[in-house]
Amino acid sequence: MTQTTADRRLVAIAAVLLMLVFLLTGCAAPEKQVVIQTQIIEKPVPVRVKIERPKECLDRYAVDNLPANASPDERNNAILAEVEQRAACESKLRAALTGEGE
Repeated sequence: MTQTTADRRLVAIAAVLLMLVFLLTGCAAPEKQVVIQTQIIEKPVPVRVKIERPKECLDRYAVDNLPANASPDERNNAILAEVEQRAACESKLRAALTGEGE
């Protein structure tokens, strides 16, 4: 063997070793890891609520039941009674919406 063929073999072996080093270091690189973090975000969401009509909410209130020829005193009393009826209905509806009526 001459010096030039020995040098060529040495260069070829060095090249193969260098390629093996590059291949092995490429495989040893760590993969990117996905980090999952759970966050709780509180956001009000409108929810449809089915509310039954309270018995205090009438189809016809006191003024609706007055005859056409009612006296002013009867009308005044009917108006005052209707205010009370509507207030009772409103309080029952509010209680049902907030869940206090259950």
